[in-house]
Amino acid sequence: MLDQLRQPLRSRRFRLVWAGEGISILGDLSFEVAFIWLVLQETGSAATLAGVVLAQAIPRGVLMLIGGAMTDRLSPRTVMLATHLSRGTAVVALGLASVFDGVQTWQFYAIAVVMGTAEAFFWPASDSIVPSLVEKEDLARANALTGFNEQGARLLGPVLGGALVASAGATTAIFFNAATFFLAALSLRAVPARPADPEAASPSIAQIRSEIVSGLRYARRSREVRSILLLISAAALSYSGLFSVGLPALSKSFSESALTLGLLISSWGLGQLAGTIAAAVTGLPRRWGLLIIGMTLCEGLAFATLGFLPTPWAAATLLAVLGVGVAYSSDVALPTYIQTRTPADFLGRINSIMSLPRVVLEPVSFALMGLLVTVGVRWGFLMAALPMLLVGITMALSKDARSLSTQAVPESDDTPADDTGKVPAPAGDTDTAPTPAA
Repeated sequence: MLDQLRQPLRSRRFRLVWAGEGISILGDLSFEVAFIWLVLQETGSAATLAGVVLAQAIPRGVLMLIGGAMTDRLSPRTVMLATHLSRGTAVVALGLASVFDGVQTWQFYAIAVVMGTAEAFFWPASDSIVPSLVEKEDLARANALTGFNEQGARLLGPVLGGALVASAGATTAIFFNAATFFLAALSLRAVPARPADPEAASPSIAQIRSEIVSGLRYARRSREVRSILLLISAAALSYSGLFSVGLPALSKSFSESALTLGLLISSWGLGQLAGTIAAAVTGLPRRWGLLIIGMTLCEGLAFATLGFLPTPWAAATLLAVLGVGVAYSSDVALPTYIQTRTPADFLGRINSIMSLPRVVLEPVSFALMGLLVTVGVRWGFLMAALPMLLVGITMALSKDARSLSTQAVPESDDTPADDTGKVPAPAGDTDTAPTPAA
C-alpha cells in the first residue's frame, strides 16, 4: 500500500510541487476565514462582503478562457508562477495596509479583483501541470495525492484560519497566506522552464481570440468533451446549492445546534479524503464511462434520499459513503481522464472550458436551492437530484458514454498551429476517429 502511495512521490518535480501547492491551498483556506472576518470587522456590512465576493467571481469567470489559452501558449509552470507571485504580493499589500493605516473598503474590492483575475489563469494551469511531473502510469495516483492535499486542507484550513485570527489577529493570518504563495512559487523551480519565446509572451488580441476559438471548436467536435461538460454542468447545478444552502437547512430541520451542520460537512469531507486515498492505492479502471455513469446515478439517488432521512447520523453516514465514491470517480478519475485524452497543446484551454460551468451555474444553483428550501427542505433535495439523475440516465443509454476509456491519446506530429484556426481531430470525434476499445 505504501509503495503504491509513494510511486508518484519518487518524482522530485512532483514531490516539490505537490508539497508547495498543498501548503498554498492550506494558506488559501485559512485566508478565507481571515479575509471574511476582516471585511466584516472593518466595514460591518454583509452587503459589502457580498459585493467583494462578486468582485472576485466576475473576473474569474470572464477571463477563464483567456487563462486556458495563455497556459497553452506559455506553459502551466509559467502561468502558475506568475499567479502565485501576483497573489502573494497583493496579500502582502493588504497585510501592510491592515498594520499601518487600516484597510479601506475600496482595497477589499481591489484585492478581490486581483485574486479573481489570478484564479482565472491559475485554475487551468494547475489542472494542466500534473502530466509534466510524473510518468503516464502514475498519473491517476498523482491526481489522487493532489486531491488528498485539497481535502486535507479543506478540513484543516478553516480551523487554522480561525485559530490564527483568534490568537494573533487577522493580519497574521493574511501574512501567513502570503508566505504560502511565495513558497509555492519557489517549489515550481523544480519544473524545467519552457524555452523563452518573446512572441508567445506578447500575443496579439487576434491570436488569443483565435486560440480560444480553436479550443472551443475542439470541445464542440469531441463527443467525449461534450459528455464531460454535461456531467460537470449537472454537478454544478446540484452540488453548489445543496452544500451551501441545502445542508444548512437540513441540519436545522434536525437540530438548532451548529454541531449538526459541522457533523454533516465533516462526514462529507472525511468520505472524500478516504476516497482519494483509495484511488491512490488502487489506481483507476480503464472503463471510466461505466464508473462515472454508476456514480452519477448514485449521487442523484442519494440526494433524493437525504431530505427524507430521520436522523443527522443517518444523513452523515450517507454523505460519508457518497463522498468516498465521488472523490474516487470525479475528483481523481475526471482530471485523469481529461489529462490522458486531451492533446497536450490543448490541455489548458480544455481545462478552462471544463471550469466554466462551475463558475456560471453556481449562482443559479444557490438561487434555486434558496427558493426551494423555503417551500420545503425535501423539495430542495429532490430538485438537486434531478440534474444528476437525468444526466446519468442519458449517459447510461449512450453507447459512446458507456465506452469512455482512460486509454491515452497517441501523440500526433501534425497538430496545426493554434492561430491558423484549425484544430486536431479530437479523441472520440464521430467523424474522424472511432472510440477506442476499453
